[in-house]
Amino acid sequence: MNKSSICLFAAALLLLVACGPRDDQDTTIPVAETAEPAPSLPVDYRLQNLDELGTAESLEAACEAEIEALRSGITALESFSAEPDAENYLEPLNSVMVNAYNMVLAAGLLAAVHPDKDVRGAGDACNQDMSGVLSDYSLSRPIYDRISRVDTAGLDADSQRFVEKMRQNFRLAGVDRDDATRARIRELNEEITAAGQEFDRNILEAVNVLELESTDQLAGLPQDYIDAHPPGEDGKIRITTQYPDLFPFMSYAEDDELRRQLSVLYSTRAYPDNEAVLQRLLTLRHEFATLLGYDNYAQWVTADKMVGSPQRVEGFLEELAGYTTEPQQREYEMLLARLRQDQPDAERVEPWQRAYLMEKIKSEQFQVDSKEIRQYFNYSATRDGILQLVQDLFQVEFRPWDASAWSEEVEAYELWDGERLVGRFFLDMHPREGKYQHAAVFPIQIGISGEQVPVASLVCNFPVGEGLMQHSQVQTFLHEFGHLIHNLFAGDHAWYEITGINTEWDFVEAPSQMLQEWVWDYDTIAPFAHNADGEPIPRDLLERMEAARDFGLGLGTRRQLSFAALSLGIYNRDPQGLDLKEFSDEIVRHYTPFEPLEQDHFYASFGHLNGYSAIYYTYQWSLAIASDMFTRFEQEGLRNVETAGDYRDAILSQGGSRPAADLVTDFLGREISFKPYAERLSRAGLPATVTE
Repeated sequence: MNKSSICLFAAALLLLVACGPRDDQDTTIPVAETAEPAPSLPVDYRLQNLDELGTAESLEAACEAEIEALRSGITALESFSAEPDAENYLEPLNSVMVNAYNMVLAAGLLAAVHPDKDVRGAGDACNQDMSGVLSDYSLSRPIYDRISRVDTAGLDADSQRFVEKMRQNFRLAGVDRDDATRARIRELNEEITAAGQEFDRNILEAVNVLELESTDQLAGLPQDYIDAHPPGEDGKIRITTQYPDLFPFMSYAEDDELRRQLSVLYSTRAYPDNEAVLQRLLTLRHEFATLLGYDNYAQWVTADKMVGSPQRVEGFLEELAGYTTEPQQREYEMLLARLRQDQPDAERVEPWQRAYLMEKIKSEQFQVDSKEIRQYFNYSATRDGILQLVQDLFQVEFRPWDASAWSEEVEAYELWDGERLVGRFFLDMHPREGKYQHAAVFPIQIGISGEQVPVASLVCNFPVGEGLMQHSQVQTFLHEFGHLIHNLFAGDHAWYEITGINTEWDFVEAPSQMLQEWVWDYDTIAPFAHNADGEPIPRDLLERMEAARDFGLGLGTRRQLSFAALSLGIYNRDPQGLDLKEFSDEIVRHYTPFEPLEQDHFYASFGHLNGYSAIYYTYQWSLAIASDMFTRFEQEGLRNVETAGDYRDAILSQGGSRPAADLVTDFLGREISFKPYAERLSRAGLPATVTE
């Protein structure tokens, strides 16, 4: 996981059945005899009002009502006896599922962010209960049979894509298995959901604290950080493992031993509780995959991705490892040489020293001091600047939205394109006790053209108000905002399977990874990057930052590859007998030059091992695609609104209506190439020209 721990958290909720069929599977199901025509099923889109879900009791009541409505809808769909078509069957089915997912999404958000622990618990319970009924839907042969009978010849392209994806998903859910197998799959779906929720909840509630005896132990840290951490009544200063505390401390604190201690506290969050939970999750998912005829869960979950198979993932990871072997070694030797200036007898660089030494080298060799950079990025101005960038680039407007939320510090906005409301969103941007600790976009309401606009929330953990941000946090902000606008711009489709970010999962990160490139454009950041005296960030400082930008890319990419290999490796096998600590350490040693700490149990707090399961590789895969898409902006101008309009039309607005590879080909006018990313990786660690 990189510093920003970027993930599209709610994607897992939307992709309950997320794979294509194997070529060797017999997916034929007997077609039932048609009966006399029956009246059409009702179409009824109902919205979830967050204002009415603010207590555990109200959330439980709403969830119970939605579960009953979903069961009734499934019964009606299963007993439908007319000849099914788009109007009399697909549209009612669509409304049933949109209503169900709106409930799942709202409950999932509240489970992650609500200040009341009871509400968070009710959200988890709701999704657990909903998952059982949604599993019944995905395993319903009568519904699949009727979808299979819909004649798609006269349907438009979106409707054809919808039917194609539904048929695919039903087959991969196990709808073609015998009754006993389908019954066990139902049980497994519920058990997997419960285990995943427990895994996530343990991480959510695991905040460790480093206690310091005096402010002298904060030597090296920025003054605003020191001011924000005064001694408590007992005289002790508390540094938590939450990001606003963690990242500056690991980057600037001069006390090597304290950085080691905080690193251990961070890497042991949710341990030992999540060790057993993760083992159970792996076992359940392995059984699920083998019941469906796959060798392992990784094979199942990659089947409908762009990559297609675990073998292709392994090849991709090793391909990137080849590009970064020499860059990583160059960078590691620079870290070791710098460490020996302070510790002449040092034989190796330890994991807790990496960020600190990188900051030292950037400051001393590239004349880039992150503490100097921070003064130009306070949260409020950065927020306003990012909103303005998106408005200017895509020729849209953000307006305040008069909506109450789960916390007073949450802000609400609407996105307008001329006189058309595109979508609505919340910004929940600062740490709170019990809140989701990373950065993610949570869809709340599915966008359905003519029925409801998409609603989502950006959830982050940045400093409050005028608090100063690291440049990497600004990049995280823009990255996550990329997910947000992708979700909103793609919310004008009729069918739930293709609206929003329902594209292939290994393409999901590409648009947001591309948008974060704008934090390196002076004309983009200068209007809002001002210090306390109102002075804009100097152009030569950004030029030095750009010169130093790819320093650490070799080490950083190899670290990401280790996470991807861990993610794939624990799911690409029978987990029986798997020693998580031993395997994790083996991966670290293979991909990185660092020796893992004896106390390190990072996998216990690596939330992607639940939400992304075997497919953490998607970050690097998407990044390679993002690098390729960005070449058109580099050629035509980062502020070129015509290029941005083409990008919005060809990529963002399409959602899952077409294969991602086709969308990129349309935008670039050629097939995808990984060459731009490979070239950048190969240059990492080489001397760069610094503007004097």
